[in-house]
Amino acid sequence: MLYIGISVTWFIVLAGIVYAFQFWLFLQLPGSTKPQVHELSVASGMGAASIAHLLESKGLVADARKFYLLCRLKKSGQKLKAGEYAFSSFSTPTQILDQIVQGKVLLHRVTIPEGSTLVDVAAIVEQAGLGSAKEIIQLTTRDKEFIDSLDLPGDTLEGYLFPETYYFSKTNNAKTIIKSMVRQFRIHFSKEWKERAKEQGLSVQDVVIMASIVEKEAVVDSERPVIAGVFFNRLKLNMPLQSDPTAVYDLPDFSGPITSEHLLRQSPYNTYQKKGLPVGPICNPGAKSLQAVLYPQEVPYLYFVSNNDGTHRFSTTLEEHHKAVSIYRQNKN
Repeated sequence: MLYIGISVTWFIVLAGIVYAFQFWLFLQLPGSTKPQVHELSVASGMGAASIAHLLESKGLVADARKFYLLCRLKKSGQKLKAGEYAFSSFSTPTQILDQIVQGKVLLHRVTIPEGSTLVDVAAIVEQAGLGSAKEIIQLTTRDKEFIDSLDLPGDTLEGYLFPETYYFSKTNNAKTIIKSMVRQFRIHFSKEWKERAKEQGLSVQDVVIMASIVEKEAVVDSERPVIAGVFFNRLKLNMPLQSDPTAVYDLPDFSGPITSEHLLRQSPYNTYQKKGLPVGPICNPGAKSLQAVLYPQEVPYLYFVSNNDGTHRFSTTLEEHHKAVSIYRQNKN
């Protein structure tokens, strides 16, 4: 009987050693040797056992039970974070667990070009699979409580979603995404810029509105301060700004071209029909256009027209401008 007892004990010890060795191998080896990146989503509320089975089903770990045991040994069961993840097939179970515990989720690159409108931004966010365009537009144009909470001038957030490349996870909601863009605006619109705006007798909103027009008119960076200078010259003479993009800003789904009918339409944004600045920005301007408005070039010009190559021909008198327009039309045809 003693002999049998000793045998059982040694068997248990031997089995424990074998399992420990298998567990050690499990920790050292990836779930697959085939080079591949696996993407999977850990839903909110999923426990360690469910996540372990999900990882096994994707071929990321060889044994769900051993992964669950790893979670227990590392006391990580309550630390697993929901989100969308990307794992290399060469990742070890420990590396996978650490990534989920640290919440190193998959980030999606979102680039907002200079001159994008709120509608453009909403479409870009939706295309990236990060939210609904409808919700973005609702929050930035009609949700007064949310807009007011950001402490910005204006009735909408047009002009304040800073053009930049962002990285968002799918756990970021629409409000978080919008706040990140507004935060970038605040970072770029420095204390120095605020002081400069005061020196010019401009509010932050004035600067953003003017910069949004410059953004839509300018193509070549070197011309941005010149175009800003032209618009300031017109304001000083109480001339209408007569910026074509302002005439169509509030037309839903406008795709061009701008016609004489557009220039004649009544709109609080149309600077052909309204003197001074429009009621709000017509896009989200980038840093270069904002800087151009804050530091415009002193020029004698009052007019400009396209050269059909991204640059413009600037004129001081109306007669010079008419000649420039004739050249533009000839070259266009």
